[in-house]
Amino acid sequence: MFNMTLSGGHPSTICVEISKFPQSLSFLKDMLSSEYIDEYMEDFIRDFARTDEIMPDDRTLGFVVINIPRKKMTFAFSRIDETLKKRIRDISSDFGKIGYEVELDME
Repeated sequence: MFNMTLSGGHPSTICVEISKFPQSLSFLKDMLSSEYIDEYMEDFIRDFARTDEIMPDDRTLGFVVINIPRKKMTFAFSRIDETLKKRIRDISSDFGKIGYEVELDME
């Protein structure tokens, strides 16, 4: 689940299926590097937001909290495999390169 704050407004919460999560991180990096974040946000929601019904056996594996005006982000995950943890660690350094302060909280 992504929780993004844009331009001081109320945060937007966007649920992304875990199978689309690595791809969404790459898109997110491009989005946060752009001066057209609002336009990218529409594409991000269209391409990655989960729109189907939430089922009783669904669960939230973690959160990505992003405060765009302050250039801060936190990845907080539990119960994810080591491959995905490595992907998150790798891309977190890419976010650091574009000026974001990144915090990782993964079991």
